Amino acid sequence: MATAGAGAWGRNQNLTPFSSGQKLGPVANAVLIALLVALLGLLYLTQLTKTGSFSYEISQIDAQKSQLSAEQDNLKVENARLQSLSRIKNSDVAAAMTTPASTESAE
Repeated sequence: MATAGAGAWGRNQNLTPFSSGQKLGPVANAVLIALLVALLGLLYLTQLTKTGSFSYEISQIDAQKSQLSAEQDNLKVENARLQSLSRIKNSDVAAAMTTPASTESAE
C-alpha cells in the first residue's frame, strides 16, 4: 500500500529523518545515569521515612487504645460492683435483717 510520492516510506512515517547535531559523550551519559540513580534513591528514602513515621504514630494510637480498653473494663467492673451493692441494700432479704444486740469479738 504505497502512496504516490512517498517511495519506500510507509504510513505515518516522516519523509525526512531528523538527526540531532549534538551527541552526549560517555562522561555526560555517566553523569546523567548517576543523577537519575541518586534521584531514585532520594525518592525511596523519603517514602521509607514516611512509612516509619506513620508506623510510630500507629503504635502510639494502639497503645492508647489498649490503655483505654483496660480502663473501660475496670469501669465496667466498678459499675457492676456499685449496682450489686444498691441491689443488696434494696432487697427483701436485707430489709428483713435486724441489727445485732452485741458485736463484740472473742480474743
